[in-house]
Amino acid sequence: MTTCFLPAPGSAPIWPAQGYLRLWLAEGFLARARNWGNDRFPVLHAGASLTFGAGAPVAFTTFSRPAAAWAVPGDQFDFPITPLLPFNGGTVEIEAAVYQAAQTGPLGTAASFVAGFAELLGPPLATAASVANAISTGLDSLIGASGDEPVLGVHYAMISPGGGGQPVQAGHLAVVNAPPGSLPGELTIGADGRLAVRGDPTVAGGSGGAGGGERRLTGFDYLVVRVETRTEHDVWLSPAMTTLITQARLARAHGRAGAFADHRAEAVTLAWTSADYVESDRPRIAAAIAAALDAGPEQAAFADPDATVADEVIALLPARDDPALAALTLADLLAG
Repeated sequence: MTTCFLPAPGSAPIWPAQGYLRLWLAEGFLARARNWGNDRFPVLHAGASLTFGAGAPVAFTTFSRPAAAWAVPGDQFDFPITPLLPFNGGTVEIEAAVYQAAQTGPLGTAASFVAGFAELLGPPLATAASVANAISTGLDSLIGASGDEPVLGVHYAMISPGGGGQPVQAGHLAVVNAPPGSLPGELTIGADGRLAVRGDPTVAGGSGGAGGGERRLTGFDYLVVRVETRTEHDVWLSPAMTTLITQARLARAHGRAGAFADHRAEAVTLAWTSADYVESDRPRIAAAIAAALDAGPEQAAFADPDATVADEVIALLPARDDPALAALTLADLLAG
């Protein structure tokens, strides 16, 4: 196998408690899949294991049948493997493997079974973590008992910057079913975001040389897992937080001060303790929710009739380095 990680141009590593990551199946090609027969199909088993909350590492995995277009050379999938996960330090282990499954075999049955749990593997991640661990353990046992070997697979680890290994960073993890040095050029990600080789041994400069240019990789089994990283979350309010904010506003509008205080406290506490976000972001969200609820409908934050609850809270979200956050406590926010 030839395996390499290709960092995204201009990307920088993310530090513990300062960002998030998500895995995607960017693309894949099985050169020999056409010879499998009509009752055979590929199944992707992939995911990330990382430190979650205060417990042991949790494996967020998927086990599913890719699109029917899998055998089309270079077909772009961008199929999400994991939800957006908080990086709070430690080791991030990435695994991806493709198995050949039969319609009536154990792997095919497992793929259909796991698909039914897909909605439980997203936020809130505290709930998803227990489901994900159970599914991962069960799948490992099933795959081991079936005796099936992957057609193609990769295991790769990333760590915090400064440890000497590959830091957690945006990029593409590529694995090709070919020995190192046997490919017709150096692996790269082309301008279209797809796997390519740079250099052509028939052109002056040799394999990977400057004279070869860039072209798509064909004729080999390969997988490309894209590692997405973000310094800021893309969804700042969970559905539960939005519901509590709405309930608090309705209670205040109807003059129910006690119910308003209860809903406000629950929303702020949920944000402060939510495992969906890195530790440094939880006080930011809690403070923004408190500010949005304390402002009142007459304040400027609510002046736009088209603004959503999330819009209003994001507008009040303090910067991560806001000095006011350093001494802020949950008790301060609950006291109003």
